Amino acid sequence: MTTFERTRRSLLKAAALLPLAGSLSGVARAAERSSPSAAAASFYIKTDGEGRLVSPSLASLSYETGQLADPAFFSAGNHSLVELLRRMNPQGVLRIGGNTSDFTVWSAYGGTLPEQTPRKGGPQHPVVLRPEALRELAGFLRATGWKLIFGVNLKIGVPAMAVALAKAVRDAVGDDLLAIQVGNEANNYAKDYAAFEAMWTPYADALRAAGLPIGGPDTGANSDWVAEYARRHGEGSVFLSRHYYRDDAPRGSIGDLLGGDPGCIEDTERLMGVAKEVRLPLRLTEANSYYFGGRDGVSNVFTSALWGADFMLAMAELGVAGIHFHGGTLASVEASLGRAAEVADTAADLAARRDAVSSRYSAIAGNVALGFQPRPLFHGIELAQRFAGARMLPGRLETGGAHLGAYAARRDATVLVALINKDILNDADIALRGLTGAGGAKVMRLSAPALDSRTGVRFAEGAEEVRADASGEARVAVPRGSAVLLSFDRAV
Repeated sequence: MTTFERTRRSLLKAAALLPLAGSLSGVARAAERSSPSAAAASFYIKTDGEGRLVSPSLASLSYETGQLADPAFFSAGNHSLVELLRRMNPQGVLRIGGNTSDFTVWSAYGGTLPEQTPRKGGPQHPVVLRPEALRELAGFLRATGWKLIFGVNLKIGVPAMAVALAKAVRDAVGDDLLAIQVGNEANNYAKDYAAFEAMWTPYADALRAAGLPIGGPDTGANSDWVAEYARRHGEGSVFLSRHYYRDDAPRGSIGDLLGGDPGCIEDTERLMGVAKEVRLPLRLTEANSYYFGGRDGVSNVFTSALWGADFMLAMAELGVAGIHFHGGTLASVEASLGRAAEVADTAADLAARRDAVSSRYSAIAGNVALGFQPRPLFHGIELAQRFAGARMLPGRLETGGAHLGAYAARRDATVLVALINKDILNDADIALRGLTGAGGAKVMRLSAPALDSRTGVRFAEGAEEVRADASGEARVAVPRGSAVLLSFDRAV
């Protein structure tokens, strides 16, 4: 364990005690207005160190299978959504699954199907998936350049239907299919791993016999399941996976989300050890801030951008290959939870109407009728995705009493540095050290009027100059509730 990792853990644990004090209005100031009492912090970067290579598909997304009920949603003709996915990541992976995947029936399947019994907190009606949706999905993937992970129904207990659907998916999308997953969070209905394996094995055998790639297990917070799956089935899988949410929505708050989750760091370290043993990547195939659809006023405000950037880079530092942020329309996510969506989309402002029809944690707001726009979380994802293809660098962070995240990576001759000030009260003046031979930096600021801002979020290049001196030190102000990305090139 590096000094930097120990420092990060202590920070996360201390941050969990942070109170949400005072008004949130205006806490994210402009960079040039750093407080005279700003915390004096430092981040020493070992530029000749070797960390993990950041996966090009780090920034990825997850949607409910029920979203495919409208074939126009994932369609090459949905230009605004295509453009946003390409902007987020030209090499992302789209995961189709969620609760509704275990309640989906394939319309082209000719066999007999048992009646599916709804469960509390889950879909109440089957999703009937039709060939048209797969044809449109294939065009969407070609237009975005994204790959696909597709979930099939385990709970119904009909492997033949799963194989028929998986073949149809492969026929439609071709090489864009990364893997088929069997079941969604079976830990919610299988009493233990042994029961899951007994259900899953006939599916896996049939899918492999049909030459279809398999990833998994698509489980919730069950690391022991992932380890057992890896031991038994790692050789025949494309990747290992699990889901991650900070907590359930009623427990969500700005202070809690910014406080971090040390348990996640430690658990992911263990899983990366398992993944390394079986030589497979680890993906968080469904993730976001708070489950049960996200917390209004937390998951859909600027706080989520800071959390998202910090979470992604912490996971990338550990070696996670992809983080699939769950989202979609409010109707699709609420239906997956067995609830009716209460949509108030009558606002005169188009942006507000798009926001209203969207699930509370979705990184992209909108629907086919209204068009789409980035949410605050989208901009945090954009920042972290700038590290794709770079190699993480070890470092030592001294926080000066502020609640900070700091990450560095190297891509060719460029050193990337992300500084995230998650503190509610304290600005930070951060000395960057170890940048010998570096010149000036391109500076991009992630900011908003306040932590609870829904609009006015910016991730943009500024006119300020940050330059390393002859000793390899540079200084940068990071106001409370904001982040900065710096790209240092070697001096000529």
